[in-house]
Amino acid sequence: MTATFFVLIILLGVVAANVVSNHIKWLPLPMLYILGGLLLSIIPFYRHFLFNPELFMFLVVTPLLYNDAQNASRYWIGRGAVNILSLSILLVVTTVLVVGGLINWLFPIVPLALAFTLGAIVTPTDASAVSAFAKPNPKFQIPFIILQNESLFNDATGFVAFSLALSAFLQGQFAWSHAIALFLVEFVGGLVLGSLIGVLFHRLRLWLISLADDSPLIMIVLELTVPFLVYYLAEELDLSGILAVVAAGLVQGVENDNLRFVSARMQLVKTNVWEVLENALTGIIFILLGLSLPTITLAIYAQHKNLLGLLVLIGISLYIFKFIIRLVWTRYLVWMHLKSPHRWQDSWLMAVSGASGTISLSLAFSIPDNLHSYINRNSLIFIIAVIILISLTVAAVFVPIITKADPADNAKAHKHQWLREMIMVALNKVKQQSSDHPAESQIVVDALSQQLHQHGHTNKRYLRQLYQLAYHAELTAVQELEQDNKITATESHYYQEFISMSLYTVNNNQLKNFWLRVRFGMHTGRMSQNLQATQNMFLTSPLIAEQYYWKHTFDKHGEDFAKIENIGYNAAEHALRNARRQHKDTVELHLVRRFYLQRHRRINYGEPDPTILYQTFLLAFHSEYEFMQQAISDQKLSVADAQILQEHIVYDEMAYLQNNDAFTPQ
Repeated sequence: MTATFFVLIILLGVVAANVVSNHIKWLPLPMLYILGGLLLSIIPFYRHFLFNPELFMFLVVTPLLYNDAQNASRYWIGRGAVNILSLSILLVVTTVLVVGGLINWLFPIVPLALAFTLGAIVTPTDASAVSAFAKPNPKFQIPFIILQNESLFNDATGFVAFSLALSAFLQGQFAWSHAIALFLVEFVGGLVLGSLIGVLFHRLRLWLISLADDSPLIMIVLELTVPFLVYYLAEELDLSGILAVVAAGLVQGVENDNLRFVSARMQLVKTNVWEVLENALTGIIFILLGLSLPTITLAIYAQHKNLLGLLVLIGISLYIFKFIIRLVWTRYLVWMHLKSPHRWQDSWLMAVSGASGTISLSLAFSIPDNLHSYINRNSLIFIIAVIILISLTVAAVFVPIITKADPADNAKAHKHQWLREMIMVALNKVKQQSSDHPAESQIVVDALSQQLHQHGHTNKRYLRQLYQLAYHAELTAVQELEQDNKITATESHYYQEFISMSLYTVNNNQLKNFWLRVRFGMHTGRMSQNLQATQNMFLTSPLIAEQYYWKHTFDKHGEDFAKIENIGYNAAEHALRNARRQHKDTVELHLVRRFYLQRHRRINYGEPDPTILYQTFLLAFHSEYEFMQQAISDQKLSVADAQILQEHIVYDEMAYLQNNDAFTPQ
């Protein structure tokens, strides 16, 4: 129970950090995770937090690397093999040796082997974290592809270098011949083992697909076990578990490409599962850093009061050395695939983007406790934390500046505006047939128009003012009908009670709503003499039940409820249109108009025809596709932006297919 509570709170911290990140764009998400961990460390339950590094590596890092590998572009990996060799192996080895040597020379307090260990820890780069800071700019597509491929493979090289350097320190000796032989065995052996297991799993997956046993439950659970199985077997055979996981992920990525439209539902579910899992695990890593920092800092301070400043200086120096090496290397030893007119700008981007992140933090936490040195495990983790914070801050500041697009390019990149225009086209298309099928058209229009306001903040006070405005407009219209003797005093009284009760119900008074459920349920039971109908009315929202209640009441007395409602609706709609001219199309105005549209449909039109409703949704989706295709043909929309619009349409279609009952009025 304690462990469950521990994980649950951390996951809630991950969620909270993501929510805050949506509103504070200038602060990198990893830093928000760290701040969340610092806040959690205040809770007594989380103080002096310690965890098993091996378990951390197995449960957290392994699935992250596997997912990165299977999502990597095999096309660009093939084209960029030279760059992968240059950045992911040669640059890593150079950084470890040069940075480690300089740190040991400047700060003799750090043993040479531990200095190499620090160099190995900071070589893995976090391309995902950095890409979140970048502005959409096509001219930097190649540098970011190179960074993504580097991030995948330098993780594995960094792990191997880290293992060798740490073993040299713990054993007290280092032999180049032994190190090279061990490196080759771990490197090649891990790749071979991972590839074999990846192929075996692929054969198993194809066999299950041929038997029609490719349900998401079976396939996803099997896939989630692959990285853990591969890592465990590789480590048991003294091979590189990380490289084995990367190799297995690459094999699965190739086979995923071959599946194409086969088992499409499983592939879609798998993508969503991995996306949630990756984001959650990344957040957990940084929250654990924030959770551990107070304990680590206090332990270092207790060891030596002046050590913290020295460790910060070591971290800054290490970052500067790594940055300079990376800048020069990416300028002269990286092939850009295409001739670039801004070569130094590309190199500055790749140097700034070499931020340490998830993998570096994972390696730091993997350092054992039995380091017999003045610079111990806590000191090393603290140095890595300093480097991560510096590198992410530098990336957050300079990557948006470097990737800032020209104003002309920005004008073409308003994806939100394209999405809005596409939805408006679908709305207009559906409205054109509203005279033939008003009920079905209004349902589809309502579903589409919700998307235009889904991210707006609702001002409750203004919302109540709009409801009051519409209510008084409708009340005045009904009173005028009574004064002109177009309706009886009884009709006017009951209709005024109806709209008054509606106004009260939309304010979400729970006690009043419960009483309305009882009242409407009992009334329906008396009218229908049917227990099931009574139960259904009790379980129906009071706002909807009330409309049916008064409609039945007016019908029972031979009065035309729909005629009065039509006049009241037009009066309310006229008042809301005037409000729109003054305050534009706000979220609050949309909500109030939506309420009146739905009420008008329920009272004036019969039950919608499911077939026509289905066809109307298809019409809306088809018009969105036509809009997108025409924009591409006119060269107004890029393929990349069109894919975003297409993804939106596909998800809408899936939402309708999976929840079509939700679009049928109750």
